[in-house]
Amino acid sequence: LPENKRPTIAMPPNEVEVKLIFTRRRSAKVMGKLAEAPAEDNDDTIANQNNNKIAEPREGDAVRGILVTQQNSSKVVAPEDLSTYTPLRVGSVSSRLHVPFVGKIETLRMFLNEMFRGIDELQDASMDDGEDDVEGEGVVTFSMHGGQVKVTAGQTKGVATVEWDCSSVGDVIADSVVALIMHAQSSAASIRLTGRPCAHRRKKQREEEGGEEMDPEKTTEEHLRALHQALKDQFLCVEATYEAHKGTFEVKIDAAFNDGIGDDKDGEEDDGALVCVATVEFEDGLESTAKITVESEDEKLASNVRACLQNVAAASAPIAID
Repeated sequence: LPENKRPTIAMPPNEVEVKLIFTRRRSAKVMGKLAEAPAEDNDDTIANQNNNKIAEPREGDAVRGILVTQQNSSKVVAPEDLSTYTPLRVGSVSSRLHVPFVGKIETLRMFLNEMFRGIDELQDASMDDGEDDVEGEGVVTFSMHGGQVKVTAGQTKGVATVEWDCSSVGDVIADSVVALIMHAQSSAASIRLTGRPCAHRRKKQREEEGGEEMDPEKTTEEHLRALHQALKDQFLCVEATYEAHKGTFEVKIDAAFNDGIGDDKDGEEDDGALVCVATVEFEDGLESTAKITVESEDEKLASNVRACLQNVAAASAPIAID
């Protein structure tokens, strides 16, 4: 026999570790759509494109697919070809949960819009049977997260249906929606929206006066007062002035407690205080974006006040779902 094919006999001593190295070539077959690559726009492949031919992948091309290993053989296939070349099947799981809900659809709509952003609403009055729907809105479906999570109300009396496609994000959103539905019918805000006064004399008086309507200026002032309270929690000495849709806040802090910042300010050495003036203005009420202006001779104080207002605005805005 040739020398390279002769057997090798080794006799290691006792209690000595022996390592046997087996070399094996591992390869995977690219099958299905991944084995086809569109021809490039060059002189060599224009003729193939005219003949509706598909060029083969070249060495170095990136291939993205699913690696399946079965009986010491591996293959790479596209997700849509998984059921064709392997015994595996691709499926999705959809869940449906019936949640007790005795509140109004208007209340549920308000809670969902305050929590999430970009909700699509579909109203189907043809499915209204006339008995279960008290409000006469028919069946209302709220869709979020690209239609993967849906909330249906009005189809069955006292029940809201939550449907979603199971995924890491869909499960989290569905859990939050279920908690929101339970909260929408038990919170103080829902009781205030759905409750009716029992004093008939006062109700008759309001009807004679034309009913109560929510004043947009009053609602804007409530938001400005909330910003005032947030600034007072941070800086203590805050004075506020309200004018229609505009609020002006004057923040004062002691310069001695500001780590020596502002000692060289000529206009603030007399009273020993740093002053920052912040202005929040809603041009068209709450429907428009608030304009925030912060002015101060001390940049550190101005940045702190600006960050406080931005954080309050971000916390009060609905959650955006991408």
